Amino acid sequence: MDEVDPVDAAGMAAASAAADLARVQAKVAAARAVLAQLLQEVVRAEGRLDDDRAAELLAANEQLVLSALHDQTMAAQATQVLARVAHAAERDALTRLPNRVLLIDRFARALAAARRSGGRVALLFLDLDNFKQVNDTLGHAVGDGVLKDVAHRLVTAVREADTVSRHGGDEFLVLLTDVTQPDDAARIADKLLRALADSRAASGAVHPLQASIGISVYPDDGDDIDLLIHRADLAMYRAKREGGGGWAFHHNAAPPG
Repeated sequence: MDEVDPVDAAGMAAASAAADLARVQAKVAAARAVLAQLLQEVVRAEGRLDDDRAAELLAANEQLVLSALHDQTMAAQATQVLARVAHAAERDALTRLPNRVLLIDRFARALAAARRSGGRVALLFLDLDNFKQVNDTLGHAVGDGVLKDVAHRLVTAVREADTVSRHGGDEFLVLLTDVTQPDDAARIADKLLRALADSRAASGAVHPLQASIGISVYPDDGDDIDLLIHRADLAMYRAKREGGGGWAFHHNAAPPG
């Protein structure tokens, strides 16, 4: 039996959760409409019947209303659960950063906007240079703390409109939207490297980290998501071969002045 790609599985889970969420929300709206109609009918019936029949009808309708309220409460709870499931399907379990599923969705939207406006989008492929040493000497628990701290530092170093995603292991992707010129991406790469210089693990011990960053730019390096990720990956390896702790463009753009 063929194995299911985790990315595909996460995407299918997110799509299924979103569909279930839409169905439950529709049921909640329908239940509210029925409840409002029942209350109106009770008021009209009370005005037409004698006291005994009105009391009997009111009691019956009260039971019906209570049942409707129970169903509505259950539906609201299901909606909350499904919303959490849909959110979790788009997040990395350790760092809570967007995973590949959510990154690809935002990447596609950013490229569509750039095509319409004639703008640029940059992708930074970041790989920690000495993370294996942290895991080997201090253990995976400390390593997980470092990765969480790295995630936080990367997020705080970019704009709210940009996306930091965990690509896997100690690799991260940073999507920069509305890039005016390639040099803007280089300046952000320098900012990220500085942010990582004093990364701190959950234990409180300081573990200096450095990273290698590869940069690809739309439309200079291609107009396909997978191609731009691949070319940023290649540029990252070139930065690593040059000693690490720096960045490189796929198209060998000159560094900012």
